[in-house]
Amino acid sequence: MRALSGDRPEMTRLLAEIVLHPDFPDDELARVRAEQLGTISELDHDTRATADRLMRGGVYPDPNPLGRRVLGTTETVSRLDRGIVREFHTTRYTPEGATIAIVGGLGGFERAVATIAEAFGAWQGAPATPDSSLESPQNDARVRRDEEIPGKSQADLAAGLATIPRNHPDYYALEMANLVLGRLGLMGRLGAEVRDKGGLAYYVFSQIEPRVDGSLWAARAGVDPANVERALTAIEAELARLRTSPIGDDELDDARSYSIGVLPLALETHDGMAATLLAIEQFSLGLDYLDRYPDIIARITREDVLAAAAQHLDPSRLAVGVATPS
Repeated sequence: MRALSGDRPEMTRLLAEIVLHPDFPDDELARVRAEQLGTISELDHDTRATADRLMRGGVYPDPNPLGRRVLGTTETVSRLDRGIVREFHTTRYTPEGATIAIVGGLGGFERAVATIAEAFGAWQGAPATPDSSLESPQNDARVRRDEEIPGKSQADLAAGLATIPRNHPDYYALEMANLVLGRLGLMGRLGAEVRDKGGLAYYVFSQIEPRVDGSLWAARAGVDPANVERALTAIEAELARLRTSPIGDDELDDARSYSIGVLPLALETHDGMAATLLAIEQFSLGLDYLDRYPDIIARITREDVLAAAAQHLDPSRLAVGVATPS
């Protein structure tokens, strides 16, 4: 949750009103429901979105909610009414575990605290009961899911697996391994080998989505339908190389420079600073995180990167989603 206080306490009070006392008018609910159903329909006919959905469902099989689309499905969204939404808000929007980040013209720390206390002091509610299905295990073997979509010319594929939590000691080395694999420059080794050299993809990249209870690593590519298998094989070959051979000194230097240099950019705006503060709290990184971060990155070695990739990017658990034209 983000709020701008200081000389504009009315903004904080408005935020508090939205969070604590939403009224969910029927006409607004109907409008949002229609918009959401429209978006779901668009995503169901998009090869990139479909490949991602198939991959996530493979990594986090039912009943794990992490494998489901956040927007929901046509069936679930169609059933939403004012009573259901209000009940969800009452049970889930509670002060337990809430974090508020304040960035901007604060007018002093004490004033900022007083503004928040005044606006949110009446917030009450029992802690939300954890969803036991979150404890469902991830897939423990390789899985592939394919789906055809009519009227398309491009195929998309996504390959992913569940890996270590954000606060794991190896996370920074794993993040740097992924930078080399599919982020640096024109999307790292994947961009150079799969797209440029092999000519197998229109786009290709990899990323890590950090989570408290286990992050998601995924590689994604848009390809000609005739090249799906070759592109997937090429992506897996680059993943294997990352896990078996140390990265180059130049790659390590580039990854270090990028990692250290990108952080100040995130702090240049109020929104970026607020997001960083929330991440520090969410992942328990410590109040001195911004001071420690450059040293953390500078200490990572090629051997650290190799060990992290070898241990935490296990291709035997790879979940692959492929969406192709029918």
